[in-house]
Amino acid sequence: MPPASTDILIRGGRVVDPSQELDREADVLIREGRVAEVGRGLAAGAARVVEAGGKIICPGLMDVHVHLREPGEEHKETIRTGTRAAVAGGLATVCGMPNTQPRLYSEDILRDLERRTECDAACNVVPIAWAGATLYGGWEELARVLKGAHGGRASDDGDPIQDREQLRQVLQACAEADALFIAHCECKRLAPEGWVMNAGETAEELGVGGLPAAAEVEAAEQLVEVAQGVGARVHVAHVSAKETAEVIRTAQRRGVKVTAEACPHHFTLTEEAVREHGANAKMSPPLRGPEDVEAIKEALADGTIEVIATDHAPHAPAEKAQGLLAAPFGVVGLETCVGLVFDELVHGGVLNLSEAIAKMTVNPARALGLPGGTLAIGAPGDVTVIDPDAEWTVDPDSFESKGRNTPFAGRKLRGKPFATVVGGRLRMRDGQILD
Repeated sequence: MPPASTDILIRGGRVVDPSQELDREADVLIREGRVAEVGRGLAAGAARVVEAGGKIICPGLMDVHVHLREPGEEHKETIRTGTRAAVAGGLATVCGMPNTQPRLYSEDILRDLERRTECDAACNVVPIAWAGATLYGGWEELARVLKGAHGGRASDDGDPIQDREQLRQVLQACAEADALFIAHCECKRLAPEGWVMNAGETAEELGVGGLPAAAEVEAAEQLVEVAQGVGARVHVAHVSAKETAEVIRTAQRRGVKVTAEACPHHFTLTEEAVREHGANAKMSPPLRGPEDVEAIKEALADGTIEVIATDHAPHAPAEKAQGLLAAPFGVVGLETCVGLVFDELVHGGVLNLSEAIAKMTVNPARALGLPGGTLAIGAPGDVTVIDPDAEWTVDPDSFESKGRNTPFAGRKLRGKPFATVVGGRLRMRDGQILD
């Protein structure tokens, strides 16, 4: 039986905290849900001990782009299953995107979601308000949400705003409320009906419609221009194209308040994965070409893209089994993110350890104004322990998520979460979820 104390001592690991430029052997003591001490040889007392020798201790990882599907599509995922998948993947905080059923467009709906998370969530859940192509509650309701208890962040993910004037009004409302707008950049005017993957030779050979990178690029150009005009803070979700990274890089240089995120599938796979994995490699935006993959890695390395997020988008197995044309867009990512980041970026020499951890801790915390992302004394007791050399094979049947829709099934990875602490509670240890 664990000790009655709620204190946790994580002992003997390599503490990497980019928020404090900390990288040294140390212990971390969590007391009453907060970081109490960081140092060598800390006394355990009555604390529960997690041995972390040979492992990395870092602030609790964050994923700012997750589709939990609740309310409305619980057959795909629930708050319970999605957050269990998160802690299994080493994540202490997730941001829930607003394209649920109903959309997260009002304070009443957001309060209901808060009650659900209090009952069922295994990790911290931060809801993102809806400000998409259809403003169900109108401008007054959007303003109330942005300035209310659940405000601070809004998105059009899944149903991107097309009209420039509507975008300007949304960004103006965000600027007035000092709220961040998270943009799904996709110009539907350039999107052929029924597209399923990237436009190019592979799509032509498979005989399916393709979405050109220009659809993302043009929308990103409009976003940064309008944001600069009204002084809004914007965040570009799931960057997939080389030219989009350059649009963001250029905008940052001229002082636009823009950040961006990249997903593991976009810096790991090319459109060729659709040949092998079919609908499990179908997502929006789609997998692009080799030059796009390399450009995203470069943008991660030079800091243009500051955040790594998964765009975890679970679907019922029967839905993905409909085939490439009919299956919905999206792949799961919560339980493979750390392995892919370490295998592809850290061990692959793209990012050093501190840079990689920053993109999943302090950077998303700063970009979205989230608590945590640091092991500073008094910070929330959210900690992730990672075994950087653990070798494992992705097995979708072992996922905590309801979703099995991954293009990484059977892939061998190096680097795996070992423990997840959320608010001073040990939620996962050595692959086992602790209720």
